[in-house]
Amino acid sequence: MRGYFICETHMKATGEKLAKILACDDGCVIFLHNTRSEAVAKKILAEGFTFQNQLYYSTDRINPNDGVEISYFLVERKEYGDYTIIIKISRSLFKKIYSFAEDSGHHLEEVLSINEPVLGDDDEYVYTISPHYVMGYFNNKTGALTCNPDFDPEHMAANWLDNINRIRNE
Repeated sequence: MRGYFICETHMKATGEKLAKILACDDGCVIFLHNTRSEAVAKKILAEGFTFQNQLYYSTDRINPNDGVEISYFLVERKEYGDYTIIIKISRSLFKKIYSFAEDSGHHLEEVLSINEPVLGDDDEYVYTISPHYVMGYFNNKTGALTCNPDFDPEHMAANWLDNINRIRNE
């Protein structure tokens, strides 16, 4: 029981530290994703976040001002790894993309993806979000934040118009 208490105490402190990093209300929608390897975290910073089917299936959308929710995320997702990927998209931009996708009967991911969607091993589409939306990654063991120098939550990917035109023509 003592080990459980120490682990839970550490996760709470780690969650509070991550909550402080995320707490500034900069008008962004925030998603978190855990991964096991720092090499994978660095690759996501450089190449973007690749996921299958829907963003909500691979990430958790969190309230940056709710430290309890962030601590809960870390406890629930710790089995997925010690590196928390922080994805932030401007709220106004997110709403525009979401509204367009919803109005056209498509998924948000179809507009957001920087690559043409491809069928994955499970016959689900695989998408990639621009590295510009990856703020960085948080090391849950050390509490260190590695920032992405190319982070820009307002970034409008050049291929979005292509994605929108493709969707309109379907």
